[in-house]
Amino acid sequence: MRSDSLTLTARYVFPVEGDPIPNGWISVIDGAVSRVGRSNGVRPDFDLGNVAIVPGFVNAHTHLDLTPIEPVADRADGTEDEIAWLKRVVSMRRATMPDQSRAAVIRNISSSLSYGTTSIADITPGGLSWNDVADSPLRGIVFAEILGLRRMRGLETTQHAWDWIASLGLNEGDPPLRLRPGLSPHAPYSTAPWLFERSGAGKLPLSTHFAEMPEERQLLQNRSGPLREFLEEIGAWDPEWEPAGPSPVDYLRLSALRDSDWLIAHGTYFHPDEFWSLRPSASGSESDRRIAVAYCPRTHARFGQAPHPYRALLERGVIVCLGTDGLASSPTLSILDEARFLHRRDRSLSGKLLLTMATLFGAWAMRIDDIVGSIAPRKRADFAIVALPNEENADPYSLLFDHEGPVVGTMSDGQFVSGPWRNS
Repeated sequence: MRSDSLTLTARYVFPVEGDPIPNGWISVIDGAVSRVGRSNGVRPDFDLGNVAIVPGFVNAHTHLDLTPIEPVADRADGTEDEIAWLKRVVSMRRATMPDQSRAAVIRNISSSLSYGTTSIADITPGGLSWNDVADSPLRGIVFAEILGLRRMRGLETTQHAWDWIASLGLNEGDPPLRLRPGLSPHAPYSTAPWLFERSGAGKLPLSTHFAEMPEERQLLQNRSGPLREFLEEIGAWDPEWEPAGPSPVDYLRLSALRDSDWLIAHGTYFHPDEFWSLRPSASGSESDRRIAVAYCPRTHARFGQAPHPYRALLERGVIVCLGTDGLASSPTLSILDEARFLHRRDRSLSGKLLLTMATLFGAWAMRIDDIVGSIAPRKRADFAIVALPNEENADPYSLLFDHEGPVVGTMSDGQFVSGPWRNS
């Protein structure tokens, strides 16, 4: 449905930048929020009933082109060896044709919308997902993946990425786009330092996989271990490769990257004394670059990694948002599922902070927090509509996270794009 003006009511509205509103009411004009507050008996265009209206979820790290890989519990504790999993991902990608990858992207866009996601940070080979994401209601960033320790492989993936960006015909000074391109040097263990530096040449947003597994730091420190064996096995090892330093954060300090925005995927194995490198720039500094860590709770659990330092990062002022990774490592593309999983494991994390991690923090990381990420006047009407249980609770966030009520509708720019109201 598209309307220049409409009003919605629901049992609760969760603005994020403010307390939950019982009997909430939202006025939408020209695809943007006009007013939000209590309904006070005003008859709406849509009374959505026993649901919560929350900001559209922000998936801060995913791979839309990937398809499911069944877990293999190859450790005594029932978790999966991540390097063995990486071998399966490489084999799958080498066996997948471009039309199959695109079909997966289309399916996963539809799935993301049905789960209430309205903004996304997708990492894809050569910008593969761009056209289909651009044709969808989603907003955010598509990152073209760059990788290669060997020089020829690095040149090939870099050229592919820059050719794609050139094909978009974007010019400096163009008005803000619903969807922006970015670059993703894959990881320190798979991408030479000169490729990281070249990624910063266009001042585009960057994303990478950092501190994802203990074997990465081992490789950076002494060029040995299971990751080297993996790279040798797949023909990707370069005996002349030298890392930027013994820690992943050394790559953030490369001169060409000091002003770049970074969305860091995973970030499990950062040392506490490195957290300062991940904090946003201080107000008034020359650089206003944004750095955020995208934590994927269910992928993290699948591989039995050390406890993630999300709480210590948050306490030190680092922005931590939520991602799903991709279907190769996570059962769904639902940010709400990720948040509920984390809630079950950490009851001390407040519902307000958890919802902020699932919405506003991801929007901040992608520089779209001025238009989405919370429900407030002048922001776009991007909402997820979540079914609530038939019970009372003094803590409204408990109704959202302690139960399994599904996302029953999604709105983007004031238009229902998923759910029973879509064609109303």
